[in-house]
Amino acid sequence: MYLLVVNAGSSTLRYSLLETDGLVPVVHETIAYETIVQETIDTGGEIGAACRRMLEQLRRFPAPDASGHRVVHGGASLVEPARIDGDVVAAIKAASRYAPLHNPVNLEVIEACRDTWPDAEHVAVFDTGFHATLPERAYRYALPDDLVDRHGLRRFGFHGISHEQLMFDAAAFLGRPADTLSLITLHLGNGASATAIRNGRSIDTSMGMTPAAGLVMGTRSGDVDPGLLAYVARAEDLDGEALDTLVNRRSGLLGLCGDPDMRRVRSLALAGDGAAQRAIELYAYRIRKYIGAFQAVLGRVDALVFSGGVGENHPWLVRTVCENLPGLSIELPDSASLSLPVSLATEDSETDVLVIAADETRSITRQVLALLGRDRE
Repeated sequence: MYLLVVNAGSSTLRYSLLETDGLVPVVHETIAYETIVQETIDTGGEIGAACRRMLEQLRRFPAPDASGHRVVHGGASLVEPARIDGDVVAAIKAASRYAPLHNPVNLEVIEACRDTWPDAEHVAVFDTGFHATLPERAYRYALPDDLVDRHGLRRFGFHGISHEQLMFDAAAFLGRPADTLSLITLHLGNGASATAIRNGRSIDTSMGMTPAAGLVMGTRSGDVDPGLLAYVARAEDLDGEALDTLVNRRSGLLGLCGDPDMRRVRSLALAGDGAAQRAIELYAYRIRKYIGAFQAVLGRVDALVFSGGVGENHPWLVRTVCENLPGLSIELPDSASLSLPVSLATEDSETDVLVIAADETRSITRQVLALLGRDRE
């Protein structure tokens, strides 16, 4: 059996074709949208261009028997992996109101795969699914009941595919069952989120009804006073779409210092750029703030788990965050190997600090094979 796993994100399209008898990758590629600008001029968009490149590459390999797709938002109804049919497509479209930057992208790639391989089974795996276990005190907003009920307003949370896999990988690394651990997982990439996990379940998370809440991100603001947004809308005469663009595309690291890429921001900061230094300070502070909040929620914290493009590749940031968390009794050595996965904390630390590579492909594969009745470790 050949399984195609597709992860269409806000800045890249990742895909892997796997031969599932041994979970052997036949081909794997990451297409950064910024690298295909020229191809989009006459073709109607970067997502379509990235998808066409993926399909062209895959023509050289066996056709997939099934495809598994990361879908950012499943809304209230789609919390488990689902075979994609007309009803599921309609539900994903309906949930696009919560994730307008992501769900339409996911759907565009899904439809291309369904058209290309009509006889294959196509499965959606939802980033919001892992957070379906949030208790009401964590997902409920203090807004009028009739408004909440009319529009389905609640905290959904995102990056659930990554957070769940980080939980399993941390448990394997520590040699303990996942359902015995209290973890704070930190998925730090262009999008960034923190999750409090107790006994194998997500009990709180930083993102909200949309992926714009919580931590400072590449181009997203994270938490902002809603009254501030109302003020800006009046002062700048902005409608809802313009506010959405402001929060999702013009803010975060980009808004703070003019660049959304932490690698370049770090270089600017080291060269003495004040705006970049401020951006890093705010970025790390927001992470520490959420760790402190989730420590209060969890009580005991067995490990902090850093992941994502920023979390895996910037040990200086991990150190900056952890050196300002006295309540968790963390001690870090002067230097440590970054051959992942790795524990950075010394034996004297009460809370471990793990850096683990994000592996949404493995998580999606596991969930798709389980749905199709082909479970395997």
